[in-house]
Amino acid sequence: MARQTGFYGWKLLAVFWIILFANFAFPLYGASVVNTYMAEALHWDRTQLGTAYAIYQLMIGVPAPLISVLIAKTGARFTTAIGCWIVVGGALLMSSIVHTSWQTYIFYSFTMGLGAMTGGILVAQTGVNRWFNRYKGLAITIVHTGTTFGGFVAARLVDKVIRASGGSWRAGWWLMAGVSTIAAVIAILFVRESPADLGQFTDGATAEEFANRPAGSGAGERVHKTSEHWTLLDALRTPAIWLILISLLGFSAGYPLYIAHGNAHLRDLGYSPEQAASSISIMLLSALFGTLFFAAVADRIEPRLIWAVASVVFAVGMFLALHASGAAGLYLYAVLLGSSFGVCFSAMMVLPANYYGVKGYPPVISFMMVIGTTAGALGARIAGMVFDRIHSYTPVFYCVAGLSVLAAIVLLLMKPARKPQSSLASAAPEHA
Repeated sequence: MARQTGFYGWKLLAVFWIILFANFAFPLYGASVVNTYMAEALHWDRTQLGTAYAIYQLMIGVPAPLISVLIAKTGARFTTAIGCWIVVGGALLMSSIVHTSWQTYIFYSFTMGLGAMTGGILVAQTGVNRWFNRYKGLAITIVHTGTTFGGFVAARLVDKVIRASGGSWRAGWWLMAGVSTIAAVIAILFVRESPADLGQFTDGATAEEFANRPAGSGAGERVHKTSEHWTLLDALRTPAIWLILISLLGFSAGYPLYIAHGNAHLRDLGYSPEQAASSISIMLLSALFGTLFFAAVADRIEPRLIWAVASVVFAVGMFLALHASGAAGLYLYAVLLGSSFGVCFSAMMVLPANYYGVKGYPPVISFMMVIGTTAGALGARIAGMVFDRIHSYTPVFYCVAGLSVLAAIVLLLMKPARKPQSSLASAAPEHA
């Protein structure tokens, strides 16, 4: 039989890529620039700055289990569109009425965080996971590059828009409202739920290929991919999920910490606002290259091994960022920190899909996102409190580096998740 033409899965990747670029990256990374301008104008201390980002981090993770239920009940298209419109509303409120930190906590941290969560990573990865099996690692990672590339663009663009408007930080929020409006329209017009809706099969296979597909890994024995039906309870009974949770603590705390405080930290070291924004942009661009590297090898090399190496690089990046000096110092840490984060985050998103399958993925990744974003929130908040007390980020940076080294050790010792034999006997093979 002729191979399926016009497979919509690849088009859907582009759709979700644009949505993550606009609705997730700009509120997350663009806010690191606009919040610094806003904090200066409103005379905030670092605790207030860190708190705004900490609450935001909680909101892009803690509601994940509820969002996974919303996706199951209403579908990816409705969920994505709702999330985009929530971000638009929050950005408009930030641009028009905010004058205090508590208003920022409500309209940016809570409202825009909820919108980015609802129309962001979880729904995109869940949607893409339904369309791919053989190319699962590649597809999930490619769609994530919308976030990293969006971060690179957002940090520079928001800074330019604010400076072009005479230093008015409110212009940055107007920009975010505009790009999320575009994302909402795209979601309504182009998001599709599953291959079956269009008479297609996963990976663009023909009906014959799909029917004859063997159970087990679609990528060969080098990368473990389950063919079994998993639930969250099944997953919680495996050591792998707990080791993954330990492994994500370092980069999950460290990267949001640096997004929240990195701009201010670099200014403390004597760099100009333009240099600081440029350094953050290089870090985000490097995250894109790290993500692309992972996409190229994710279906060929066991992701946990790649993640282990990247964790060590992340630890080195945190050490270098602490005392960045000169042109080399301004950008070397950024390359290491960004590229390693791109690998670590991508591996975190792919491993649960490989280990726990299409049906187990949403609840498992939701659970992980709650832990990861809570770590990010604590990192941003604690870093601000520590700085206000001792005027240094040193203890927090060292702690993150230590957690990253621990992650490398844990990942090297980890084994793929396997269901107990009693569960295997009653479980039917899973088909995407």
